[in-house]
Amino acid sequence: MNQVKGVIFDFAGTTIDYGCFAPLKGFIDGFASKNVSITPEEARGPMGLLKVDHIRALTAIPHINKELQNNLGHSVTDDDVMEIYHVFEDVLLKNLVQYSDIKPFVVDCVDYLREKGIKIGSTSGYTREMMDFILPEVREKGYSPDYTVCADEVTKGRPAPYMIWQNMNALQIDNPRQVVKVGDTVADIKEGLSAETWTVGVVMGSSEMGLTEEEEKSLPKEELAKRKDVVKQRFYKAGADYIIDDLSELPNVIEKINDQLAEQEDHKLLTPGPLTTRKSVKLAQLADHCTWDDDYKKLTISVMNDITDICANTDEYATVLLQGSGSYAVEAMIQTFCKDDEKLLIVENGAYGKRMVKQAELAHKNYCVLSFDMCSAIDPEAVKNILESEPSIKTVMFVHSETTSGVINPIKEIASIAKAAGKTVLVDTMSSFAAYETNMKEWGIDALAASANKCLEGLPGLSFVIARKDLFEAKSNSKSLCLDLCDQYKGLYPDGKFRFTSPTTILLALRRAIDLYKMEGGLAARKERYAANHKVLMEETRKLGIKAIVDEKYQSYIITTFALEDISFEKMYTHLKKNGFVIYPGKLTDIPTFRIGTIGDIYPSDIKKLCDCIKAYKK
Repeated sequence: MNQVKGVIFDFAGTTIDYGCFAPLKGFIDGFASKNVSITPEEARGPMGLLKVDHIRALTAIPHINKELQNNLGHSVTDDDVMEIYHVFEDVLLKNLVQYSDIKPFVVDCVDYLREKGIKIGSTSGYTREMMDFILPEVREKGYSPDYTVCADEVTKGRPAPYMIWQNMNALQIDNPRQVVKVGDTVADIKEGLSAETWTVGVVMGSSEMGLTEEEEKSLPKEELAKRKDVVKQRFYKAGADYIIDDLSELPNVIEKINDQLAEQEDHKLLTPGPLTTRKSVKLAQLADHCTWDDDYKKLTISVMNDITDICANTDEYATVLLQGSGSYAVEAMIQTFCKDDEKLLIVENGAYGKRMVKQAELAHKNYCVLSFDMCSAIDPEAVKNILESEPSIKTVMFVHSETTSGVINPIKEIASIAKAAGKTVLVDTMSSFAAYETNMKEWGIDALAASANKCLEGLPGLSFVIARKDLFEAKSNSKSLCLDLCDQYKGLYPDGKFRFTSPTTILLALRRAIDLYKMEGGLAARKERYAANHKVLMEETRKLGIKAIVDEKYQSYIITTFALEDISFEKMYTHLKKNGFVIYPGKLTDIPTFRIGTIGDIYPSDIKKLCDCIKAYKK
């Protein structure tokens, strides 16, 4: 189960030494040894760093550096830094035990974490010598972390991640997102961020507040609130995931993080989209981009060109990206390419064909419908017959892979017949694009619609239409501003600028997904993998006595619909989800069904494990 496994606390200011005063006098006295006065606020500025690095940071402050140079008669050297550090160290070692009291709520908080099986680590800007002075005292007072790393025990201290990573290694936690770093300084937050853990800033008794417990209690309520707000803003600016007053609030934060981790639980999505994607596709979203940026526009053009090449490797065709799901692209084709006074034939055998009918109706297009049973493929001869009997039909539109049932329609035959009759051919290839061969020019397809989050294995939120350029360059028929493909085309070409805000992160993910598509071996390799997935699915479900409702001759290797019979979908779904698999319920079928997709970053071994889980459920 994906939950928090470790909490790594800072020491001074977080779990002990309210206000983090032990180091303060050492820094002030260290600089006083060179006749330089620094304020407590200045001394606290770099708090959280390895102490010698802390001193180096202070010597870099312009007025301190200038005063040091005047007093020394030369530029500040590392020898000077070490002399200051030795004074600091002497003072600190005398004060450490005095400032080893445990902060309020620490013991109760740690007890809660241990009850939950959460391991306790710690990092510190103190050296091991300093830590050895206080660990026995702290242990005696009731707090003892499972593991402690000091800044002089790693290659580099905060904000570098090495102390956290060493804790993770010792505590045997391999996922940083199952670790929470808790601290009282900006350096603590940055340390957690660099290690990619969750980060929590503690306000009360922190070095950032710089007050004793008595001083905080004596402040007027409004003044205390203002001081706390200043610290909270520092933590927020530094990138903290959560900010708490004190450790009594940490258990609640842990529960919230666990809820988020549960939402992010890895599942194999055995669906026709959204589907399982590779980690690098998801990670591609982490960069912010401006749609006006030349590099981003070049990336947009590269994506459109690569998509076009998959099914229409000719200059006669172009791809237009569209913000929104695949249904947006299908409706955009109807809006843009279908004239109001010319008849559109919609050939349907499932829910997505019926959706086209609704879209045409709302767009006030002149249309007629030829329907087939959802478990059977479209009959090309029937299409030919209706075109011969109704010559007023100018456009033919149908779905290639009807995911209602899993039926695959004979795209080449239907398109060729319609094109031979002189019709414009529009196809919804949403679930088949990049997994089934499609030759637009040879087969006579004028335009097709598809989506990033299907067989290209990208993410939802971006669809596209590939069409003959002369259709994009003609007068648009669209009554919709946003779904006008001709206007979108003019904006995107030649330089790749979206008319309206681009889904930048989704496009970055799609760029990575297309790169992976090529790396795998393109259409041939993806088709082979998906077909292998489907073959294993059919073999294993037959062994379990689970029957597909579509005849094998009509069945795609995209998604398969099975009869539920005596299976409870809800109970099986829950069982499978607990074991890392998500499947689809049936969709508008006459009998109770469920569906299993075999596309996405899925392999035959995944399908075998799924079927083993179904077998275990049926027992």
